[in-house]
Amino acid sequence: MRIDDETHRLEAIEKAVVRLREEARGSLVVVEGGRDKQALEALGVPGHHFAVNRGVALEVLMDQVVQVVHAERLRKVVLLTDWDRTGGRLFARLRDGLRARVGLETEVRRLLATLCHVRTFEEVPAELASLRHRLGHPGRPV
Repeated sequence: MRIDDETHRLEAIEKAVVRLREEARGSLVVVEGGRDKQALEALGVPGHHFAVNRGVALEVLMDQVVQVVHAERLRKVVLLTDWDRTGGRLFARLRDGLRARVGLETEVRRLLATLCHVRTFEEVPAELASLRHRLGHPGRPV
């Protein structure tokens, strides 16, 4: 990849992260596991974070998500599962099971999946840091 292409990709990923931060305010961000929650924190994503890999049936987890959204008076759910095969299947099941019950935001996941050369959300902070380092922007804030 050419430097110009990497620079544009870095800028696009940074914009997607800014959008994620904005969407997360007043929302519940649903990720797969604990390392994904750590990635949210590393990227400075505010708000409520919910990991679905808890050893509980998905239907029960969806009920818990809806309860949290209503109890905390949140605007919507930001679905941010991985973009590998397992994450894609989980995304589809969550989207289909939640869309009639709460507002959903799914565009940020699509953007990150398109822009990032990694398969999981937990890898996004490292990819962003690597791009910044390669392009000479190591301390650049998102």
